[in-house]
Amino acid sequence: MRRLMLTVVMVLMGAAMAAGSARALFGNALLPLDLEIGTNSSAAAAVLGIGMMAAAIHPANNITWVRAGILYGFVTVFYELGAHYIIGSRFYFGPVIFGLALSLLLIALYPQRAKLVPPMTDPPTAYRQPRRAEPVGMTPSASVPVSPAKVDEPV
Repeated sequence: MRRLMLTVVMVLMGAAMAAGSARALFGNALLPLDLEIGTNSSAAAAVLGIGMMAAAIHPANNITWVRAGILYGFVTVFYELGAHYIIGSRFYFGPVIFGLALSLLLIALYPQRAKLVPPMTDPPTAYRQPRRAEPVGMTPSASVPVSPAKVDEPV
């Protein structure tokens, strides 16, 4: 039942996002800067909504989309607050309630909540380099580091 509810919430959220992006095409954009700088917020919202609906088939296998849906709810709150206080736009409660409610439902219904927060073992942009084992019998003080500039010089 929980799995079915998770799928329903993801499809509902995705469908609403895709519909909202279609509505924005008809003039409800807050600022038309997206078209001026080379992006299109309506297309981006449509991709997010369609991706959310597609991921609803196997939510556990598409944890990134679940995370994006959760993030959407919290970003919506900051977007509405920022638009209201920075540029004086009207504060819309509907997107805030919708976004937060569905984000919280995604968290509550996800079968393995601990996996929703990615592990922070390595820096996100680091490449994991294999570690070389220290040779047996050598201590760190016995090994002499060679600087890269002196590798080609004769000894």
